[in-house]
Amino acid sequence: MYTLIKQNIEALLAAINRQDDIQPYVWLLETLPNVDIAEHAEFQRVYRRYWQLNPARLSPEYLAAYFAYLEQLKRQPIEEVTVETAARHFLTVPTHRNGRQSLQFSFASKLVHMLRTEQPVYDSMVESFSFLPSGGAKKTTEQKLARLLVSHTFLYHEYERVLQRGLLAAAIARFREHFQVNEGYSDRKVIDTLIWKFVGFLKSGAIRDGVVVYG
Repeated sequence: MYTLIKQNIEALLAAINRQDDIQPYVWLLETLPNVDIAEHAEFQRVYRRYWQLNPARLSPEYLAAYFAYLEQLKRQPIEEVTVETAARHFLTVPTHRNGRQSLQFSFASKLVHMLRTEQPVYDSMVESFSFLPSGGAKKTTEQKLARLLVSHTFLYHEYERVLQRGLLAAAIARFREHFQVNEGYSDRKVIDTLIWKFVGFLKSGAIRDGVVVYG
């Protein structure tokens, strides 16, 4: 799969929109330390759009708790910020307007990533790309969380392997050259961005015989 990313790097770069896919992330990282996230409406608006919170139709209670917790965590020692702690923190907060609660592991991983950018973002795109187990409707919340934590740990070490072995070194360098991003946009985030766009091509049927045939 990494070979396919390298082979299609120019098509992937052409499909990535700086204004939508890159600049909001850079702005969020730069703004994060300087505002009260729990109260800053613009930060929350950009964050919800960039990290796809809006389509989930989360309850106002969940959103308020989410940004309050992000503000709280940024003031704590970095080693205390873990995806498991974040995921468990929200298990007592209604996720939906009808009061129903559900495990929102992806959003927990995104929150942690904002504070510890070496930590991977977990979503359906990376899950599909890495052939990680999905589903589990009949599992308990604890069983789902345990499975997702294993997958999240795998992603961390997999990105480390990719970087150490230079499996996407040329693609990462081309990404940086094309978009002129600094080190604040980490190599791990570049990998995540390329995977997200690549899986989008796959799901739309745009890749045939290993080549992007339309964008």
